[in-house]
Amino acid sequence: MGMYSRKFRPSSIPHFFAEVGGVGKFFRSSLNIEFIDDVPVYKSYIVRNPKSPDARNLREALEYLLRERSATVEDWYELTRVNFWRDDLLYAYLQDLYDYFYGDRKEPPESPDDVPPPGYEV
Repeated sequence: MGMYSRKFRPSSIPHFFAEVGGVGKFFRSSLNIEFIDDVPVYKSYIVRNPKSPDARNLREALEYLLRERSATVEDWYELTRVNFWRDDLLYAYLQDLYDYFYGDRKEPPESPDDVPPPGYEV
């Protein structure tokens, strides 16, 4: 495991290491750079299985991340290999993902661009 910021520990995310419905595996694989555009497939499972540990645990994990905002873009990159460039873009994505899975958002959230947004400082 790599280096995370002081504020962020994956183990603090609810259900991160759960054997059934573990969100760590979901974040690492399903939101990985290779599969992030397959989010509609995951939503269809959650919609069909709303009381499953997967659906419940992911909801609680996203609520925790959105409430605590403890992960930086560097932490998220360490976890998923997806670069959101700025923390506000990461949390906008996570909110959109939450709304897509559990709210009334119809379209999946857009993956971040491969290039930095205007004004991004290296």
